Amino acid sequence: MEIGERGLDRVTPKLESDAAASSYAAEASARSKHRARLKARGVVWASWVIIAILLVVGMHVLNAAAGNLVMPRPAAVLQQAMVMWGDGTIPHALGESLTVLGLGFLLASTTGILVGIILGGFPFLGRVLDPFVNAMNSTPGAAFIPLIIVWFGLYTEAKVVLVWNAAVFPILINTTAGIANANRELTEMAQSFGAGRRVLFWQVMVPDALPSILSGLRIGAAISIVGTVIAELTMAQSGLGGLLVAAGNRFQMDRYFAVVIVLMVLGTLITGALRVAERRLARWRFSSQADGRSE
Repeated sequence: MEIGERGLDRVTPKLESDAAASSYAAEASARSKHRARLKARGVVWASWVIIAILLVVGMHVLNAAAGNLVMPRPAAVLQQAMVMWGDGTIPHALGESLTVLGLGFLLASTTGILVGIILGGFPFLGRVLDPFVNAMNSTPGAAFIPLIIVWFGLYTEAKVVLVWNAAVFPILINTTAGIANANRELTEMAQSFGAGRRVLFWQVMVPDALPSILSGLRIGAAISIVGTVIAELTMAQSGLGGLLVAAGNRFQMDRYFAVVIVLMVLGTLITGALRVAERRLARWRFSSQADGRSE
């Protein structure tokens, strides 16, 4: 008994030292990865600053070579933007555009996801309707503008329908692909435990397809902004699109670029937020799958 205890006493410190070494190595690896991420982030930010500087310099050079009619000075654009924000011109127009954008994108997201789940979950129905979906998706949205005007008029309702028509198909197609290509191992496992069609839809196939759905939403959001501007250009002129038309008709390029910058920032914020959600959800899905394999 004493010999066994002595052997255990000799083994225990070795095990503790191995565990400490393993923990130290894991911490060192985590610190190294964190430093690498910070370095990569710094490189990205530095690249953005360099690109912004090059754009400003390019605007100055083009302004000096061709004049204000072709390219306004960056200082003039900044000054005009401050004036338009200060007198409420841009905030009012931005509110009108966000109303059309939000309603159209919400409608497109709802219908695109629901129809995509149905088409992806029922392969036969998906094969039947696939030619019609592709035909509608490949038809330029401008071809529907006269019909939308006849049916819905020139105001908010028609603009919302135009934004919906522009954004719904990327969302629908990505959702359909995500549902149709759901992890077969998970679905077969759920079926082996007696899961019904509804359980497979909402607890297996839809969660597994969420990254693809979010990717479709990100694409649809970007297209929704384009659709909003087109609607405001071609129908009752209002919002940011109306400001673009007014500035362009008067050749006020500083006002024009001030509005363009607002549209660029708006698109960047929306797509960036959806991209962050997509990445976080993808990490959650991969970690969940890893945990399931380890078990």
